[in-house]
Amino acid sequence: MTNPYQGPEADLGPDGPAAERVGPPRRRPMGHGWLWWRRAWRLTAANRVLWCLALLVFMAVVMGISLVGLFVPVLGNFAPTLIGPVLVAGLMQLAWRRWHDEEFDFGQLFAGFSVRTGPLFLTGLTQVVLQILFTLVMVVVALVLFGPEIAALFSAAFQSAPVDPASMAGLGPMSVIKTTLLMLIMMAVSIPYMAMIWFQVPLVLFGDRRPLPALKESLVAVLRNWRPMLWYGLVPVPFMLLVALVIGLLLAGASLVFGGDSLAMVLVGVLTGLLSLVLMLFFMAVTMVSIYASFRDIFGVGDDEPDATPDL
Repeated sequence: MTNPYQGPEADLGPDGPAAERVGPPRRRPMGHGWLWWRRAWRLTAANRVLWCLALLVFMAVVMGISLVGLFVPVLGNFAPTLIGPVLVAGLMQLAWRRWHDEEFDFGQLFAGFSVRTGPLFLTGLTQVVLQILFTLVMVVVALVLFGPEIAALFSAAFQSAPVDPASMAGLGPMSVIKTTLLMLIMMAVSIPYMAMIWFQVPLVLFGDRRPLPALKESLVAVLRNWRPMLWYGLVPVPFMLLVALVIGLLLAGASLVFGGDSLAMVLVGVLTGLLSLVLMLFFMAVTMVSIYASFRDIFGVGDDEPDATPDL
């Protein structure tokens, strides 16, 4: 007898994800950075409405967790990161189903709560630790770079006295240089962090990896494929700029036509906002599936090759 209150279960049988071998990371040609987007577009466009709804639910859950985390001092800020891999696992599971031309099943969106839940929570914990380390590094760097300015501001605040402009006069150009250096260091530290977590969830979910080794394997995979990954990162830029330009032109045109009608402008603003939301959800869906496509390609999941891509 089927229990109506039983949680969703992912397909891990003989023909499920567990049946596919996840090998070590291999180098792929630079052109595959475009191929991953093309594969993801095919898989997502076939169920674009369902994917948008799935990402809407995903974002709503993450926002709900973030709001609850506001009531927990300090540690609550890391709640979305802690639970994130469990939720992302559901999107990866949906990508797996569509890759194998199986029906889009909304129940799989929460597959992470029934399949490898413990390792996925530990994955979130490792990402929280990495975020804390990243924050500490940036705090130390900021103190080294801006120590005198910060000390002067705090001293003035504690003494309830205004900051002496003469003492800060020579810091203008130097502050710009320090701020630029801080941003560059932040980017330099963020790149390896993103590389370590990029494939961590699919490795834990589909490759039966442990969270810590998955961090290293993901980093190695990205470093070995830095050229297609760089191309992969550049591909969506012109499309995003085009979308921003079109939305800007729509708003500008509406302002010229309905400039004197405040109600019409409000309606135009609402419609433009909804359009932006739909486009954002669809882009997020394509991005998630593209990560899965690159994961299959780089790790040779099921000895995957470009010709094996389902043509939907």
